[in-house]
Parts: sequence; structure tokens; C-alpha cells
Amino acid sequence: MTPEKIPESSPEAPATFVMPDDSDGFNLAELAGWHLLEKKGENLVVLDLRGRSDVCDFFVIAEGNSDVQVRALARNLQNKLLDAGHRAKGIEGMDDGRWVLIDFFDVVVHVFHPETRRYYQLEKLWGDAGRLDLDPSWFASPEVSGRHPGIVAPPQPGSGPAS
Repeated sequence: MTPEKIPESSPEAPATFVMPDDSDGFNLAELAGWHLLEKKGENLVVLDLRGRSDVCDFFVIAEGNSDVQVRALARNLQNKLLDAGHRAKGIEGMDDGRWVLIDFFDVVVHVFHPETRRYYQLEKLWGDAGRLDLDPSWFASPEVSGRHPGIVAPPQPGSGPAS
């Protein structure tokens, strides 16, 4: 995984925004990503909307394979972030389970059923935003461990001593 820089050629995009960074918003987006991945959320993406949206700074987008999993991912995320001191401003879609939106002010999390994600295509709608694809290997790096000491990522293949 490598950090993604917002394209400098985009006239409305400040070229100074790079993920990862030390902003509170990015740290919350990254933490949200971890909690989604630890419960088997898939196809996780962070979009950097700073300078593009007045609503929030980051979208975190993930999917679950069923309505039940979508709701479980959203509930787990809400509980874990509340335990960490981040109360959601609003939650929508929990009853249906096709698309749950959790608003944490600077970070808005979207947990989709795959069909619903394909239909709304948020990544395409915000195609000019900086994008960072997250998977468990992202959280194994010392840099991420430094930002989030409570995260214990599973060892990655090839990262331990040779046997």
C-alpha cells in the first residue's frame, strides 16, 4: 500500500493533501476502517473530500455481503468508536441494511450491500478525490501502529522470521 496524493492537475484540489496525514479526520477515518476490517468488512476505501465538500472531510466506504453483515458492521463500528469517545451525529439505514450511513462530523462512513454500492457509485461520483484502499496489511506498518497504539494487526506473510 502506498499513500495516495490528490492529483495536482485538478484545479480545485489543493495539492498539499496527502493520505496518510496527521489530521484528526484522517486518524478517525483510519480507525473506522480498522474496525470495519476486523469484522470482515470488504473493499474498504477512504476518500479525501477536503476542499471538495462542505459536509465532511473524509468518506469511509466498505461493504458487507448481506443485509445482516452490513448492519453488524455498522453496529460494531458505532460501538467501538463510541468507546473511543466518538459519538455519531446521525445514523441512517440501520433497519434496511442495504446502505448504512454513520455521520461522525468530519468523517462519514458508508457501509453498503455490494449491489447498492454498485448502484450509487460514490467512488465514481467523487472520482477527483484522493483515494486510499485499505486492507489488513495497511495496519501492520509501524507508522500506523504509532498513530493507533491499540490496533494489533495480524502478522503479514513474509513479515516474521524465516523458519
